[in-house]
Amino acid sequence: MWNSRRLPFARLGGLVLVGALGLGLSPSGAVAPTRAAAGPDPAASTVRIATFNAAAKSTTREGFNDVKALLAQGPDIVALQEMSSGERRKRVRERLVDCSTCVWDGWFPIPVLPGGLPILWRSDKFTLIGHDWFEVAPATYVGSRGAGPSTIRPRYIVRLRLRDDVTGRIIWILNTHFVPTVEGPDGRRNTNQRRTRLYAQHMAGLLAMIDKIRTKEGGGLVFVAGDFNVNYRNDKNAQDPIFPYAALGTRGYHSSYNRLGEPATGTHVLDNGFDKRLIDYVNFKPSRRVIPTGQRIIRGFNSDHRPLIVDFKINGRGCWVRGRLVC
Repeated sequence: MWNSRRLPFARLGGLVLVGALGLGLSPSGAVAPTRAAAGPDPAASTVRIATFNAAAKSTTREGFNDVKALLAQGPDIVALQEMSSGERRKRVRERLVDCSTCVWDGWFPIPVLPGGLPILWRSDKFTLIGHDWFEVAPATYVGSRGAGPSTIRPRYIVRLRLRDDVTGRIIWILNTHFVPTVEGPDGRRNTNQRRTRLYAQHMAGLLAMIDKIRTKEGGGLVFVAGDFNVNYRNDKNAQDPIFPYAALGTRGYHSSYNRLGEPATGTHVLDNGFDKRLIDYVNFKPSRRVIPTGQRIIRGFNSDHRPLIVDFKINGRGCWVRGRLVC
């Protein structure tokens, strides 16, 4: 039986937009002069995207409190990793998403699997268009050398498609979590070939999905968030072709660190207290439609990761007039 969570690139249907042009005729049968209907004024919006590895080892209470504290920072969209605990998901849904006064909505992939990464969004700012998730790599034995289990569970990409209610722009959020312990001290891939092959397979699936959205699924503004387990500070210099800087760069995508600079602190804290690693990312394709305006890393969470929050200005249609921004 076909697994709907596997990435069926050959089967994903495209969205075709068909426009109709209506002609008004005068009583004589000649085409009457028409006046274009005035559209809405050009508009821009601010979209704040957060990514956070909530740590599988956190208790239900710790994990819930971390998600609640993150939402209090004012993001609009939150991509979460290591949220496979059914109890933690249930508490988040009941107290932050499904309550009568909640302003959040959420996509929690079912069945509950470690790769089924939830995404939350502000229901008062966006209209849900669709969501799905795809397996890009099966369970893979990588050995005991490195972080995580000897057999890495299947790797998934979780997708969310929203309409920004202010600008009308379509926004895709891709949320994913890569295999750890793949990077050497110089920023290139290490000698653990099982892990690096799995990383390369995962990255190839992500690039194929980005291409599919652009060519077959109507396009839109695509943001790729998650725990990439590669330190940006080294990756930008080494530029190993399977790692984010070079691989996503082939599609014109860059991290917020590339556009806004490298924060003094990192998003991951090692057991020895070292906290400079930037391994959690929000990637995007810079354009006139998407302009990054700020980023911050938040401390004080129970996880060994720190949330990354990135602000973007989203320009709607008509915001650029003769090369000048009017929104």
